[in-house]
Amino acid sequence: MHRQVFRDALAPAGLLIDHVDLAGDQVLITGRSRFSSSICPRCGRRSTRIHSHYHRTLADLPSHGRSVRINLSARRFRCVAPDCPTRIFTERFSEELAPVSARRTTRLERIVHHLGLALGGRPAASFARRLMVRVSNDTLLRVVRRRGSPRFVPPTVIGIDDWAWRRDRGTISRFVHSKPCSSWAVRQA
Repeated sequence: MHRQVFRDALAPAGLLIDHVDLAGDQVLITGRSRFSSSICPRCGRRSTRIHSHYHRTLADLPSHGRSVRINLSARRFRCVAPDCPTRIFTERFSEELAPVSARRTTRLERIVHHLGLALGGRPAASFARRLMVRVSNDTLLRVVRRRGSPRFVPPTVIGIDDWAWRRDRGTISRFVHSKPCSSWAVRQA
């Protein structure tokens, strides 16, 4: 049994695909929001009053040996709340598509972040080129710094074994544990 796959079924949540073009080595996807209204980011009220449109381009993961670009038709809305200081705001797309003012989709941003963590700057840029992801070594490091690292949990117990036969000779071994391990451990408050 052969099932037909609709292109909107493959689109991220909230995105309506209008057109897909194959232009040389690129796949150009034209899309827009599926919703007729948007929520003001400051006051939280829903508005249907459209002020204007603009186009936003996002890079996405490559597909079948071609780079993918998503051209979004984004709208600016007027806020309907009389006491809200925001008069005009742009519609927000879902976080699984792209964060506010991003140039890459969330799934491409995750790949770039993991490449930067695993390989660093230049090696990750070289590997990304082979994966058909166009990013520089500086961009990879910038994404890693922006996303940050997990919070550091300070150790509860530190054990130190330090000795030398003569001055500037010998070995130093140190170990850090998060749980008490022996009577040699020094407890920190």
